[in-house]
Amino acid sequence: MKVRLLLPLIYLGFWITTQAQSPRYIIDSLGLQLREATSPEDRVGIYSELTWYWAMVNLDSALAYGNQGLELAQKIGDQSKIAQAYSDLGNAYNQLGEFDLAKNAYRTALQIRTALGDSTGMAGSKSNLASIHQRLYQTDSAMAYYVEALSYYEKVGNDRYVNFIKNNLGVLHEDLRNYPKALEFYEEVAEYREKNEMIQDLAMLYNNMGNIYKNTKSYDRSEEYLKKALKNGLQVGDSLVISVTYLNLASMYNAADRPDEAILAAETGIKIAEKVNSKYDQAMMQYALGNSYSKKKQYLKAKSAFQSAISVLEKLNAQDEVSSIQLRMIPIFAALNMPDSAQYYTDLYIDYRNTLTEKQIEQFTAELQTKYETEKKDQEIASQQLAIRNKNIQLYGSLFLALALGIVGYLLYSQQKLKNRQLQQEAELKAALAQLETQNKLQEQRMLISRDLHDNIGAQLTFIISAIENLKYFEPIKEQLTARYDSIANFTKQTITELRDTIWAMNSGQVSWESLTGRIQDYLQKARQSTPSIDFSFEKDPSIAGDQTINSSDSIQILRIIQEAVQNAVKYSGAKVVHVQVRKSADGFQIEISDDGKGFEESAINPGNGLYNMRKRAEELGGLLELNSNPGKGTQITLRWKE
Repeated sequence: MKVRLLLPLIYLGFWITTQAQSPRYIIDSLGLQLREATSPEDRVGIYSELTWYWAMVNLDSALAYGNQGLELAQKIGDQSKIAQAYSDLGNAYNQLGEFDLAKNAYRTALQIRTALGDSTGMAGSKSNLASIHQRLYQTDSAMAYYVEALSYYEKVGNDRYVNFIKNNLGVLHEDLRNYPKALEFYEEVAEYREKNEMIQDLAMLYNNMGNIYKNTKSYDRSEEYLKKALKNGLQVGDSLVISVTYLNLASMYNAADRPDEAILAAETGIKIAEKVNSKYDQAMMQYALGNSYSKKKQYLKAKSAFQSAISVLEKLNAQDEVSSIQLRMIPIFAALNMPDSAQYYTDLYIDYRNTLTEKQIEQFTAELQTKYETEKKDQEIASQQLAIRNKNIQLYGSLFLALALGIVGYLLYSQQKLKNRQLQQEAELKAALAQLETQNKLQEQRMLISRDLHDNIGAQLTFIISAIENLKYFEPIKEQLTARYDSIANFTKQTITELRDTIWAMNSGQVSWESLTGRIQDYLQKARQSTPSIDFSFEKDPSIAGDQTINSSDSIQILRIIQEAVQNAVKYSGAKVVHVQVRKSADGFQIEISDDGKGFEESAINPGNGLYNMRKRAEELGGLLELNSNPGKGTQITLRWKE
């Protein structure tokens, strides 16, 4: 039976049993399987997989597929599949930050699996529940669930699951600030994962190790591990791991007094978290931005970021994080000369800490009362228990007083630190110079790659064309192979053209509209020469400045969409006129490729790779591709994207 474990990072985590394939690639493949599936059992299994992989890309889609899978599993009455559906939904809720919903889903899965006597499933559910308790800082419950799951997996000899449970135990020790013990676990886990080339899981582990080195102020080691984590996350296309890595980088840069780099990491991470709708990660990166702006003395920006984070975290019931941000806002309002607001957040922070202490005392008292009632027949023991309870209440009262004094001392310390931050200007300048040096190195690497493509691959393709042209005149088989040689030669020439376009985009970094329209017109001129029966025309909106630039990656997507649309018109439309028009829209740009051909009904055709690729490129551009075609009235393809 399939069982998935959630294996948290400091802020996020999950485990997937697949190799290093792009989640998008797997999702597309599963979508095809879903359309072809006929039995309800097969469809439930595919819904489960889609829920799991969409959780790496977009959490709204993950929840939609998870609920469809649960509904179908309940309809067919398969208890095992119902339990798995609840487990998959728990994963999605966990990544979304809806911890109460995640906990309920995992508990339901555990109850069903217990009733079925499914030991493997029970171990998986216990591990997942442990991850939720861990994120809610309920360390005792998390430890108990993990130990139960670890005992089972060691018993059955499942080394892979043992590895992941040990990783989580390392996280628990990290939460308890027992960093040497946490690193001991992590190093054992890393050895296994590196040996088995578990790229995605290593990305999660490197995040944890990077955070430990950050907390012990070994910032160089921390940056080394976090960048290794980012590299692995990008390699497997895991958006959630990438988002968390940027969050950890931002936190590390702030701790190392490198706020500019922290801002860059947090802003990049927010964009990725928004794509997958991970509300918790978005809020925590706003928290990191607030810390960065505070270090740069940009107090209004810091206040705005902190308030944005609080508004989301309060909805997620992440009260510990909210309390930490409230503490950070006290010196912000002090620096803005807003003493009333500073006092307000001071009161909020103290009230929360008081409430937390009161809850601890209340819980402890309730436990003693229960124990007292169960043993009330023994008066002597009851008396002893009552005495113990009173002593502990006095102890907790003393601890509360000490905590209140500690908070006051910390506030005074924080106010004093505000006066010393003028010394940060030199560190900020060094950080800016380091960022500039990194950008220069990236540009040098881009130039080196494009030069290698041109000198090596381009030269080899040219040699292939020359060899094919010579073989055409080999008399014994000239007539039989000439057509085939021509086809290969034409394909190779087309490859060279596309290679040159790619090199052009890589060398440019930023591409001007003048350069891009020149490429489009060159392509249309070649089409005109190869198909003189069609009138090709091009028009660019005069309001688009020629020196206005766009990203090189965006320019190659635009060029490829136009090329594909023109090729389709030439091959299939029977058109006499093909017109390409570039226009400025209210919030971006619009490109139309139209013809006066025979047109078609889209619902009556089987869309090929060309139309699919155009829509995928439009999606990667962050835009929308629209197809409008009617029989006898021609075809119009419209590409829209925001600036």
